[in-house]
Amino acid sequence: MGVALVAVLAFLLFSSKPQQGVAPVSVRLSDWRLTSSFQYPRRALAAVAVNDYLYVLGGINDNDEYVKAVEYARINPDGTLGAWRTTSALAEGRFYLAAVGANNYLYALGGATGPRGDDNQPIASVERARINADGSLGAWQLHNYLTTPRRGLKTVKYNNQVYAIGGYNGMFLKSVERATVQPDGSLGEWQLEKEASAIDRYIHSAAIFDNHIYVLGGHVRSAQKISYGDVEMASIQADGTLLPWRIETSTLQIPRFIAAAFTMNNQVYMLGGHDGQYRLDSVERARIDAQGHVGDWSFAGKLNTARSAAAVAVQGKTVYVLGGMDERALNSVEMAN
Repeated sequence: MGVALVAVLAFLLFSSKPQQGVAPVSVRLSDWRLTSSFQYPRRALAAVAVNDYLYVLGGINDNDEYVKAVEYARINPDGTLGAWRTTSALAEGRFYLAAVGANNYLYALGGATGPRGDDNQPIASVERARINADGSLGAWQLHNYLTTPRRGLKTVKYNNQVYAIGGYNGMFLKSVERATVQPDGSLGEWQLEKEASAIDRYIHSAAIFDNHIYVLGGHVRSAQKISYGDVEMASIQADGTLLPWRIETSTLQIPRFIAAAFTMNNQVYMLGGHDGQYRLDSVERARIDAQGHVGDWSFAGKLNTARSAAAVAVQGKTVYVLGGMDERALNSVEMAN
């Protein structure tokens, strides 16, 4: 690993000061509030809402052990969560993975496994499990492989297309690959997109609104700075291919990496993460215009806990932030409308 990446890992392990000096709140979600905590604390996890259930999978605990256990909770009509239950465990322990649900299957994509540190291994494997009617999962099975091993990738889904974006496989990646969800719920062969992002992205964030994909922030491999504050956007064409990526003119109030992003109501949100000195509790938002461009960023409230390497999931008008790390790996869940 490069010096900058080692520095990032040191920050993640030892920095626990809250964000200082955040500008006054200008736009708010509803107040963030705690809901049911899951059983196994984990950071660098993935989360996804499918039907009326919320799932957490993957990640590592404070002992640098992979958390294979998968947990799920029912989403109540008011957005709160029922009790968390364990279900079928992942076949392969992995962290900095991605997850997506499609046609009654849950997929775990990429990430990394093996020893922590320099010998940690980015992986390309994709496994899946069938979602049962009661929200539990069938056994996880190896399904296929990404074209490129990717630790710290992000995924978005649009219609029947799944996109895997950026990450690390020995170098920071600009590439994007895509697979088609087949009628039987399987994922077709992964293919590299012609259009790569303008900037190589690792432990970045991603979100989708209409047919526009956004990648936000991420770690910079540089001695001068440690995190990006920019946003890139690419539009999806009718055949699923991407138009060229372009860097938006607006930038985040706070450059950050291992943060989480989502879109809702013509807004894109960025929350939590790390700025190289502190874990962050701040939430930012920007309006998306009719062409998909991102406007100026402003602060939109604070999380209850400054957390990095958390996961985010959206169900209807409710957003959930799950796990991650403050001084230790977390099992808490915050929600807002």
